[in-house]
Amino acid sequence: MLDISEAISPVQRAEAAATEAKRLSGMVVCEGRLQAALTDHKFEVDNPATARIIGHAPRCGAADVDRAVASASAAFAGWRHLTARDRAAFLVKAAARLESEAEAIAQLSAFETGNALATQTRGEAATMVDILRFFAGLAGEVKGQTIPYLDGRLLFTKREPLGVVAAIIPWNAPLMQLASKIGPALAAGNTVVLKTAEQAPLAVLRCFELMQEVLPPGVANCISGLGEEAGRLLCEHPKVRKVTFTGSSAVGVKILHYAADKLAPVTAELGGKNPSVFLPDMDPTAAADGVVRGLRLQRQGQSCTAGTRVYIHDSLYDEVVERVLAIIPTFRVGDPLDERTQVGSIISKSQLDRVERYVHMARQTEGARILTGGARPQDPALKDGYFYQTTLIEGIPHASQVCQDEIFGPVATLARWSDFEAVIQEANDVKFGLAATVWTNDLSKAFQFIEQVDAGFVQVNQYAVAEANIEYGGTKMSGLGKELSLESMLHHFTWSKTAIINPNISA
Repeated sequence: MLDISEAISPVQRAEAAATEAKRLSGMVVCEGRLQAALTDHKFEVDNPATARIIGHAPRCGAADVDRAVASASAAFAGWRHLTARDRAAFLVKAAARLESEAEAIAQLSAFETGNALATQTRGEAATMVDILRFFAGLAGEVKGQTIPYLDGRLLFTKREPLGVVAAIIPWNAPLMQLASKIGPALAAGNTVVLKTAEQAPLAVLRCFELMQEVLPPGVANCISGLGEEAGRLLCEHPKVRKVTFTGSSAVGVKILHYAADKLAPVTAELGGKNPSVFLPDMDPTAAADGVVRGLRLQRQGQSCTAGTRVYIHDSLYDEVVERVLAIIPTFRVGDPLDERTQVGSIISKSQLDRVERYVHMARQTEGARILTGGARPQDPALKDGYFYQTTLIEGIPHASQVCQDEIFGPVATLARWSDFEAVIQEANDVKFGLAATVWTNDLSKAFQFIEQVDAGFVQVNQYAVAEANIEYGGTKMSGLGKELSLESMLHHFTWSKTAIINPNISA
């Protein structure tokens, strides 16, 4: 495991990550090993902190998809019939192998995503390992029920694995996402073909390469490609019996259509436009800290649970906003591989353009005011990368696209409120329903908020992220199904078989 001390410079880390990126370029993992893709088509992968090309990934088509699915399909019969204890042991070994290389994986992920090593990718690598261990421990819980029936007859159910699972993950937290997809799938007896995000394929590919050292060949396969090409081919493949997807709501709708003709079940964790509501009994200092936590600055706001609609009671508003505006500049923006950096870069030029487009829309809105940010940083060292200042906007009408759309960047809106019922109604008045947070010392108000808000993940006086054993998922256009729990594993990665035994043939 690499030393994480500051004695290793960002330049040294970048050189090591660049060497690994070059080695992994053009490769996929299937049939139990890292190997060259069949396709000659490729797309470039860049370092968003510098906008320089660091490698390339295969633009997989039908041949690579077929080979990966065939690999998973061939492995399924053996994997499903292992005892639950044996599958768990394999997952424990996979988690240990990843943990042994966690620092190098985290550095490679920071290199390709722009997320800061110190505040995001190192912790994310640890979360990845924890999630795999969690599901290893649940492998023995894949069991059915014995049900009262007629005298002398036995009625029972059993849970069966679905088969080959297609997993499609996003770029914002790829290490955590790979574990949340393959952990329950493999523990339940399925095999997996995972398609990486176009912007962040390399660290995940490295994880799959490492897991081949301990998993049976073909159990876990990894390809890359464009969503409308490799992603669609995976979802439509006749041997793929389950799709698990995390990404935008627009793409999630397409995924559902792709899988519909063969009635393959889909789990979809999609976008959010999440409200954070601060009640008048909150201490202003604690409230300001809560606002900042919700902004998810360590991911540059590129988090589907980020609290990007901030509602502060009128009696607190001015003081809380003043404190927030004082806190934001204290976060160090810079090279993601620098141990001192707290906030990295946006993932890509297209995502940066999207952020700037919404900020421009806000500037053109009558009554709107940008309180901080609204531009790229002035630091010359950051001029080549996709960096953008944390941006807070007040005075935006609720009907504006700035308040309604998931921007997925370091942009949030602030609003005053005085009527609790009205602010909950406004919190619900979007197409999303992923996360929501209320900050108060009034327990009755907290329960009222939990009861009335349309969100699948509700928190009171904290802003935790999804992790092992916190069942996670949304409602409305924020998705279908849940993740990261025993119940979600059983519901989404197995199917139920009912059996009745009548030992008395004459009856």
